[in-house]
Amino acid sequence: MRKQFIAAAAALMLSLAGCAGGNGAGSASASADPDATVAIGFLLEPTGLNPTSVAGAAVDQVLVDNVYEGLTRISDDGQVQPLLAKSWEVSKDGLTYTFHLQEGVKFHDGSDFDAQDVVSSLTNAAAPNSLNPDAKLLSAFKSAQAVNTHTVTVSLSKRDSTFLETLARRGGLIIPSDNKVDLAKKDNGTGPYTLGKWTTGSSIELNRFDGYWGQPAKNKVALFRYYKDQTTAANALSSGELDIYTQFDSDLIKRFQNDPNVTTTEGTDQAWMTLAYNDAQPQLADQRVREALREGVDKDGLLKVLDSAYERIGSMSNSGDPWNDDSLLKIDAYNPDHARQLLKEAGAEGLTLTLKVPTVYSPSIAEYIRSQLAKIGVTVNIQSMEFASWLTDVYQNRNFDMTMVLHTDPWTLTYYANPNYYWGYNSQTVQAAVTDALEAASTEERNTKLNKVAHLVSEDAASDWLYSPKAVTFSVAGVSGFPVNRTTAFYPAAGIEVAR
Repeated sequence: MRKQFIAAAAALMLSLAGCAGGNGAGSASASADPDATVAIGFLLEPTGLNPTSVAGAAVDQVLVDNVYEGLTRISDDGQVQPLLAKSWEVSKDGLTYTFHLQEGVKFHDGSDFDAQDVVSSLTNAAAPNSLNPDAKLLSAFKSAQAVNTHTVTVSLSKRDSTFLETLARRGGLIIPSDNKVDLAKKDNGTGPYTLGKWTTGSSIELNRFDGYWGQPAKNKVALFRYYKDQTTAANALSSGELDIYTQFDSDLIKRFQNDPNVTTTEGTDQAWMTLAYNDAQPQLADQRVREALREGVDKDGLLKVLDSAYERIGSMSNSGDPWNDDSLLKIDAYNPDHARQLLKEAGAEGLTLTLKVPTVYSPSIAEYIRSQLAKIGVTVNIQSMEFASWLTDVYQNRNFDMTMVLHTDPWTLTYYANPNYYWGYNSQTVQAAVTDALEAASTEERNTKLNKVAHLVSEDAASDWLYSPKAVTFSVAGVSGFPVNRTTAFYPAAGIEVAR
């Protein structure tokens, strides 16, 4: 067995203390109020709060590392760190993990955390009938066994180079083995907060859990507020209703850049605005049509229109991903003349497609796509819908031609190997390449092989990728300790301090 040292000693000690907070953006104040309420603004509200069944990044923002915890956590700079597991070993063949668990941990219902809870949670999340949104990431899971009260061994059917990261996500969240709580109505995790009042359409309250096993939250209440549009949220920040706002556009950046009461902090994110095609739809099953659609949209022009903190991308990867490279930007570059030629060759002249877009995204982006594709003879009908409707109509029922959505799962690139994923892409070449990457013996080997996957899906025009946003946070004076990176996927609030 070989011991896995995941972080430097200081970071390790911090995680062993059970810290689930952010990276400490801003400087801590001696006058910080430990009983303060910190109000954080978002646009996308969860559709439910059951961590075992409800999909969506908005659920992760509220629950992961705030209310529920896994054996590992992902730090603000993207590193795997210990959490409910204080250490672990991995066998030389990569098929057996032995986890040594924290002691003295209690669930919110007062019951003790032990090895059987880990066995039950992972087994249920990976089960064939699992509704867990991350069940697909646990395909290599074979079994788990409690060695003693605070030691667990997990067996995999094949190497999985993403397994430790997966344990920090929804598929790895730990729930009591004898849980009797209806998780759709009440929580039962081990995190630094318990769920408080949820006022649908307005806010979700997280209350500090005084029985938390690690470092207590540095605020008493984390209030997640939800807004219908950017302007309303920005006004809330200016009026003092919000302490932090995590969404942005060029207008907001310009609005607050000279405001002495608001600080703008820029970080990195793992998020990709994707123009997804229903590859199972007969016309879009033709690679020439998909290639034409990609070549018909000028992504550099789109970034000029957006005029803000966005990065041009050429696959489901950005400059923060170790498997990214700049040559991806050259694949299917803007070429409307060639796009028209491809459509003619495919017999798809006069093509009409519906573009379904959640209302949380700026309508100007969809309008830009419609305008661009009209120039190559493709008619685009835009259909806006609430995100809950999008989850049902597009994500679950796959009733769409094209859709636009911001993907935040760091392993979304590997989902092109799943023909049952909502976009219906089915390539045996990509499936083999993804399997090869996931079974890599080292992180470096995995990243090299994922670069090959990024090229394969781009060259086959499996989707189009419009841009990758940076993480931009607006905060008022006296607020510090908030996360600055990866905020579209997770928002650990326990480290936030407020000094009025």
